[in-house]
Amino acid sequence: MTPATIAMNNEVLRLGSERLLRQLHSEGLRYRLWVTGTARGSTVHLRIPELGPEMRDRIIRVLQGRGARLDIEDARVA
Repeated sequence: MTPATIAMNNEVLRLGSERLLRQLHSEGLRYRLWVTGTARGSTVHLRIPELGPEMRDRIIRVLQGRGARLDIEDARVA
């Protein structure tokens, strides 16, 4: 993959992830999201204040299976 293709893929993953998280956001979820990637794959990073295990599980269910690794952490840890 070229750097331009990687950047486009990362942007598609970011936009798609934002769309999938829209319902949780409307329920009050606040987060910081960004995507990093290489030719070997991409990672969706989320930092969420006061992340609890139930919300983490919900987020994983929403975002898993999209062809990217997930890095979900409490914002206080990052």
